[in-house]
Amino acid sequence: MRLTASKVLSRLILAVASIALLNACSADDPVTTSPMVVQGLYSAALSDNGSGSLIGSIQHGGSFWKNTPSQRLYNWNHAAGEATPLIAVDIDPSGDFAATGGARTMVLWSTITGQSLGFWNTPGDVKSLKLTRNGDFALVGMDDQTARYFDIKNGGIRQTLRTGAIVRSVDVTPDGRYGLTGDDLYQVILWDLNTGEIKQRWQLDNNVSTVKLSNDGAYVFAAAQLGDAKVWSSLTGAEVSRIDTGALQSRNVTISQAVFSNSNRLLLLGQQNRRVNLVEVMSGDVTRSWDMHLKDTLRPTGAAVLALAFGAGNTYYAIGSNGYLNVFQ
Repeated sequence: MRLTASKVLSRLILAVASIALLNACSADDPVTTSPMVVQGLYSAALSDNGSGSLIGSIQHGGSFWKNTPSQRLYNWNHAAGEATPLIAVDIDPSGDFAATGGARTMVLWSTITGQSLGFWNTPGDVKSLKLTRNGDFALVGMDDQTARYFDIKNGGIRQTLRTGAIVRSVDVTPDGRYGLTGDDLYQVILWDLNTGEIKQRWQLDNNVSTVKLSNDGAYVFAAAQLGDAKVWSSLTGAEVSRIDTGALQSRNVTISQAVFSNSNRLLLLGQQNRRVNLVEVMSGDVTRSWDMHLKDTLRPTGAAVLALAFGAGNTYYAIGSNGYLNVFQ
């Protein structure tokens, strides 16, 4: 059968498109993986350089780990003899302090000694939390339609940030100058934590799944569930880039975690389908992709990305909801 020139051209275009699609969907595997738990995680956090991990497991509650080599150092729970369901955890930028939140309780810990440094009750159920440098303060998102800025070392609430909806995700600059909230009214709000005033407000197209500030507070990232993912300038409020990982629209994938590089040039993004992407901040282009480890490739149970970190050089860390630490290069 002879093919006309138009048919040959059509098939060539289809072949090129297929190759491009395969390349867009391809992803590398982790270079190393380490199991932390058997039954999975509620929450996880990585230290800024990826050297330590804090997890809230379904089976045994909280624990703090050294990552290289993988070793559990401390078991942390809010009541003796009980495995606390820890919905939110964080490690401060210095790496010396950590916080765990579950139901209406929050605890500050020393990662050096493993000891508890303070136990506090919260006005609402904790949904998310972030610590400032040296664990001095914590911004806590709750189901009472507020985020509270706690003096977590001494007790007391410095600011009450009222959003009008459940606050699903929060972030704070290391110096405690700015806070960021994402809520169920599709709002992303940048706050001045010294005054409690709103600096910027943006709107997404669905409930906010995750928010992130660059360390210097210059840039804001936020993603909606099954929807938009954007970067803005915190100074002007202008949109810097719209990020499409190649799956947001076609496969309805939600970005669950994000972290800026120290240079603000790159974003590391984690999705609920175990994909991790390295993205250029200014263009929104994906430059590298990896898939986290699955426990059983024959009967995969999936793994949402719960924590991310930039390591030394071209090393990246991710913790999945299936309880595995992944190292990428």
